[in-house]
Amino acid sequence: MASSPTAAELAAADAERREIVARYDAGPNRTGREQDEAPDPEYSPNQLDHFGFYHRSGIPAEVLAAEDRIKQADGKREAKWRKMLAPSNQAGAGAASRFSRWHKVCSKNAAGELTFSLKFARRVYKGIPEKYRYPVWYELLCIDDARKQSPVAYSEVLQFARLRSPDVRQIDLDVNRTYRNTDFYRVRYNPRQKVLFNVLVAYSMYNIDVGYCQGMSQLAAFLLLYFNDEEETFFALSQLFTDKRHAMHGLFIPSFPKLYRYIELYQQCLKKFLSRVFLDCVPFSLAIRIWDVFMAIGEPAVVGMAFNLMRLHSRRILRLRSDEDLLHYFGQVLPSDYSFSEDEVLDGLRDCLADMRAASLLPGLSREAELPRTPFSFEPGHRLDDSVVEQRRASQNNVESMMRRSLQRRLSPSAVAAASANGGNDLVVSTGSNGVATGDQSETASAQQPVATDSTVVVTAF
Repeated sequence: MASSPTAAELAAADAERREIVARYDAGPNRTGREQDEAPDPEYSPNQLDHFGFYHRSGIPAEVLAAEDRIKQADGKREAKWRKMLAPSNQAGAGAASRFSRWHKVCSKNAAGELTFSLKFARRVYKGIPEKYRYPVWYELLCIDDARKQSPVAYSEVLQFARLRSPDVRQIDLDVNRTYRNTDFYRVRYNPRQKVLFNVLVAYSMYNIDVGYCQGMSQLAAFLLLYFNDEEETFFALSQLFTDKRHAMHGLFIPSFPKLYRYIELYQQCLKKFLSRVFLDCVPFSLAIRIWDVFMAIGEPAVVGMAFNLMRLHSRRILRLRSDEDLLHYFGQVLPSDYSFSEDEVLDGLRDCLADMRAASLLPGLSREAELPRTPFSFEPGHRLDDSVVEQRRASQNNVESMMRRSLQRRLSPSAVAAASANGGNDLVVSTGSNGVATGDQSETASAQQPVATDSTVVVTAF
């Protein structure tokens, strides 16, 4: 166990914390720059795509094609979403929902879990239109409930955390390298970076079990692309960590219980439905569609999408000969050329979830070890024990080491040759045969589930 810090070390840490916070308060036009501070990336307007990402060599044809598909699809779907939900005449904290018909598509059962109508479920898979994504995510994450149930106001947490959080320095380093190739976070210490910094610093003292871990900055930055309000983003992040549908808390606490459970479940899926394959990046236009499903159903979407990725790309993956080829394929090839449209991928995800459900491989609700143990709040004058800080740093190093080790396993050349000789057919699995709802025209249910109509609220709609 590390020795307690001296008074001089604590004073130095406090001074560094104040200096970092002051930079964000001063903004991008502050006088002077840090010696090791890199200049802001420079781009031209014609390098900016529909989602606010810059492309140095011009916007790729695949990205432009995805933009056209999204615009055309949104144009067709907006009227249906407007009719299905109908904006509420009320606004603000006094409104029950931002949609007057939300209760007809989404409600809570006796256990407090969200359930959805079949019509809403089908339309989430087709993609939530851009203009509706923020308010729908807001409702799916129950932001109003999170605000009411919080034991302390966001402003109080933020004020305290900016003075005392032991994670300020690491958060500052990560904000500096998060989505810098976007119009939102390109300029150092700009208002959007300040909001991102504030949200992460506040949460580091609100959820003491987690504090701050690398990876949280990209998650919060992604939410800020749709949640413009700082406090809303804070509670959206908190809901993703703590509500039982998503419970990302277990992915970040020491020992990573949920991560290991996902890996085990994922291996079971591959063993049953594929065999001998291996996971990572998708284009942003596809990522937001996957997030639509994740916001609604939570963690089944994570393992289901990993399984779906393997199923869609199994033939190409089996031809890869080394770890380096695999990393290049996932890190470079797939983000630029996924080879399948967003609709094809989401149809595949729905089929994968149906197969997993039939095989009893869907993840259940999060376990107690994956949920927060320490009550959310803080005590004025409280300073985290240095052993807690060291534990957080060790957990970050452990996850990086674990991910590196997970890539050590090479594909068997004989297995690749055998599968390739068979054209990869031994990896192709028929879908939709289990009777679970897989398309708009067929809404039959399995023998264990009742037949449902659009007016029936069912949690199995996904």
